[in-house]
Amino acid sequence: MDIYNYIKKDHRKVEDLMEQVVIAADGATRLRLFNEIKNELTIHAKSEEETFYKAVLDATRSKAVEHKMEHANEEHDEIEAFLQKVSGLSADSDQWLLHFGELKHAVMHHVEEEEGEIFEKAKTYLSADQARKLAKEMGALKKEMMAGA
Repeated sequence: MDIYNYIKKDHRKVEDLMEQVVIAADGATRLRLFNEIKNELTIHAKSEEETFYKAVLDATRSKAVEHKMEHANEEHDEIEAFLQKVSGLSADSDQWLLHFGELKHAVMHHVEEEEGEIFEKAKTYLSADQARKLAKEMGALKKEMMAGA
């Protein structure tokens, strides 16, 4: 598996969890799912930045690509801020649902840009062999992070 499919697999998992939150009947279920989403997103973002983003930045000298990677990092920070905001609220409240919706929108926007623009650019800089190696590196780093969590 290459890094692109590995990241897409992570994205689909979080999207599925978010859909489960939307249809969840009670706050306890929402909270359980949200905590899983928070863990997935946090580990995904950190491991992605340390492997995939770093490799793309190391391989390019393009200011446009550097700008896209910077923007992606800023989106990770924005998502982290939404995670913190939602964490501080009762999962039974309307405010929780409102802020969760904002989080979901931010995640979906980021996924769309990453799977479109960033993957397209990365494929011009990373070889197929590098892409497979990065998937293994990101997987190993995620396992290490989960073990330490």
